[in-house]
Amino acid sequence: MRRRTTLVRVVAAVLVVLLALLMSYALWTVYENTLTPATLGQSSTISTRPSPSGELSPTAARALNAYGGEAVWKAATTVESTVTVGGLLFQLKGINIPAHARITVVAHTPHTVIDPVDEAGDIGVLDGFSVTIESRDGRILEQRADARQHLQNASISTRWDRLNLLYFLGYAFWGYYTFPYQLMRSDIEWTELSDGVLQADYGTQLPVHSRIQRFWFDMKTGLLRRNDYTPVAADPNARVANVVFEHGVSNGISYTSKRRVKTTIGQYGWVLPFPDFITIDVESWRLG
Repeated sequence: MRRRTTLVRVVAAVLVVLLALLMSYALWTVYENTLTPATLGQSSTISTRPSPSGELSPTAARALNAYGGEAVWKAATTVESTVTVGGLLFQLKGINIPAHARITVVAHTPHTVIDPVDEAGDIGVLDGFSVTIESRDGRILEQRADARQHLQNASISTRWDRLNLLYFLGYAFWGYYTFPYQLMRSDIEWTELSDGVLQADYGTQLPVHSRIQRFWFDMKTGLLRRNDYTPVAADPNARVANVVFEHGVSNGISYTSKRRVKTTIGQYGWVLPFPDFITIDVESWRLG
């Protein structure tokens, strides 16, 4: 009788825990997709007319101002940072950069240096669509002239080599860090879909996750809350939301300091809270 009573209690406790987890999952999903600044107050009116070249829409102007303003980003040369990157994607791909890697991007042209890019201490360099891995004394160890033509992306679990990892993270961090300047680029077509929502057409000459991307902003602060895209270099069939959880401030300039990449139900759909396919924690950030 005692064993049966104990078993019943254990089963009941397990069921309570599972129910609590299920309720937490459901509440988080509802909150993230209906009550966060990225979704509150969005207009139901959708515009499909791109902004004229060289002209900022109200949402773009508000976002640029939130991240330091036009003068700051026109004068910027580099962004230097220390980051730790993790998540399920890199477990599936079988490769990742070390924790606390130093990442430097050039503000006005796609160029990224990841130091180190592996446990051996080698340095990875992305220059446009070209990727190179160098030893610490400057010797070229591996090189791929057009990484876009050699993607290991048949599925989410297709393993990457070092050059694919370098290409993916190199262009990703260039895009994340230089986003404010991108709002002013003439080679990116921006459309304000509604107040607080921008859509970008990057064309084919820039290394990015996908040509068409969508961005949601806090209606009051102008800060980025969510960026949706297809991570083609990882899996051309995936649909993800890059959710910004925290911002930091460096010398008066706001920057995204904590990101989590999650799957969505359909394109630009509801965000699923688990799993975290990519986690990005920025430990230091400086605009040069």
